[in-house]
Amino acid sequence: MKRSKLFLPIFLIMLILPVTAWASPKRIISMTPVGTEILFALGQGDNIIGVTNFCDYPPEANKKPKMGDFAALNFESLMAMKTDLLLLQDMHMQFTPQLDRLKIPYIVMKQNTIDEICDSITRLGKICSAQDKAQKLVSGILADVKMVTSKVKGLNKPKVLLCVSRELSEKQINSFYVAGNNNFYGEMIALAGGENAVTEKKISYPQVSLEGLMTINPNVIIDLVGDKTFYHSKDKIDVDTIFNEKYLK
Repeated sequence: MKRSKLFLPIFLIMLILPVTAWASPKRIISMTPVGTEILFALGQGDNIIGVTNFCDYPPEANKKPKMGDFAALNFESLMAMKTDLLLLQDMHMQFTPQLDRLKIPYIVMKQNTIDEICDSITRLGKICSAQDKAQKLVSGILADVKMVTSKVKGLNKPKVLLCVSRELSEKQINSFYVAGNNNFYGEMIALAGGENAVTEKKISYPQVSLEGLMTINPNVIIDLVGDKTFYHSKDKIDVDTIFNEKYLK
């Protein structure tokens, strides 16, 4: 099936929280795939010394040393590799006291709104002495948003279900984790002219069963999982048959 690239330019970006200033880092470890993509976009690929097992874009990321999965941190490895900048996401907040004790410089990143995203790119550009590239990246994102919103203005709003993960057993989908409304993906659905088929507002990524998906009955399903999940490879189940013509990957 042809892979859709429509949303990739927007999904690449994350919010970076304020940090203490330091010299331009030369030994960066990224524990978030999105952070890895941002670094490459800012021309920092040569300064990356470690990434997660799931950092596979751009292709050059596959050549970087793997630091394990992004849900946990190996402090011994971090110390041994003498990183001068560690990119984290908000799931790592529990580890920050230990990072502070070990004096490992880090940035905690999360994705929220377009405004926050553009600010985060600018901040990381300053930290990495890549202000010009950061400015061009921000300008490109804002131009893309303006173009998309102008094209969908006045059109009917399809009900969109965005799948961020799915649990599989042998030849069977057990459940999906989908984007609710209080997160970045929910905002992207609205900006792209859609209506989130998930009405949940309190839980960012609610879990939905296969039966629940059929009840929601979206007009469009966008699958961010790609060719593999954290559990099983896609070739164990015919997802195209389940999603039918609604499936957009």
